[in-house]
Amino acid sequence: MPLRFPDPEYARPFRAYLNYFEDLAGRIGGLYGFSESLAAGVHDGVEGHPRIRRIQRRVPDSSSSVAIERAFQRSWATLRCLILGVEDSEIFYEEANAWVPIQVYYAVYHAILGYAASSGQTIPRVHARALKLMGSEVVSGRLPVPWSAWCDGCPHTGDVNFGGLELSGDPVHVLSSVDPYTSDDRLAMFLRTTRKKELDRRFAEERRQDIKPGRTWRCLSVQDKERIAKSMAPTTLFDVLWRIRKKTNYEDADTFVLGAGDDAWRFAQALVIVTDGTVALLEALAAAYVGPRLLADISQAYADRTRSDPMSAIGRRVSSWQDKLK
Repeated sequence: MPLRFPDPEYARPFRAYLNYFEDLAGRIGGLYGFSESLAAGVHDGVEGHPRIRRIQRRVPDSSSSVAIERAFQRSWATLRCLILGVEDSEIFYEEANAWVPIQVYYAVYHAILGYAASSGQTIPRVHARALKLMGSEVVSGRLPVPWSAWCDGCPHTGDVNFGGLELSGDPVHVLSSVDPYTSDDRLAMFLRTTRKKELDRRFAEERRQDIKPGRTWRCLSVQDKERIAKSMAPTTLFDVLWRIRKKTNYEDADTFVLGAGDDAWRFAQALVIVTDGTVALLEALAAAYVGPRLLADISQAYADRTRSDPMSAIGRRVSSWQDKLK
């Protein structure tokens, strides 16, 4: 494959996203990737979390069981397509990165629906509600690192709070090399910028409300901004995945395509690791409520239907859930 050079206009923002996701992928792989598979490692990590052990099991009715199965099978189908499209670096072209972030988000979104059905919560059919549901779970302390991370407050006024992170206090430049020592600091920066971007959108909407005659917009005071920020749910990794999906769909997919050059596959591969781990996290949260038997059965049925190799991401999920039945 010929060398491809990034467009200078997009190279810097792409490098920032690449660093964010390679750092995050490295953290997830380092924490959970030494088990039989990444999925199995995440399943074990969630199962061993003290807050998860206190969850009372429930027996889902038939309609809930169907909803759980449909949601997770849609999640696995999207994850499977994502992995198949990324696995061969020799034939991967950067144009695929106009679609990869969308697959990432929807694999996670459908898994959120499966978790909601498993835990007996209202299934969120609107993305904002799905993100809010997961924000509540993150702040409750039920999720392990790095999904435990959250950010609230108003970055515009300097009133920002973080949770679920161990910050070193050392400054991290967005283009600096990935370093495990500053991984939480980089993640905090990613959450803060994601929150700031969403608040920018909400501030713009607010400025168009109650406009005085002769004006096209109104100013917002510090108090106005902090009030709006206070009404916004904490920002989590799930919001980060929504951010890149929106950027690809509606804003500027060129960042991930024209800015990538020969690093296109590295970016996509990092997203695969983050997605694989996050879907496994949501599976394990679901199993905390309904038990591993249901996850074992529906993953086996999906693997049989798709003729998934035992060493594939789907096959390894089957193995992980079957092991928990022994």
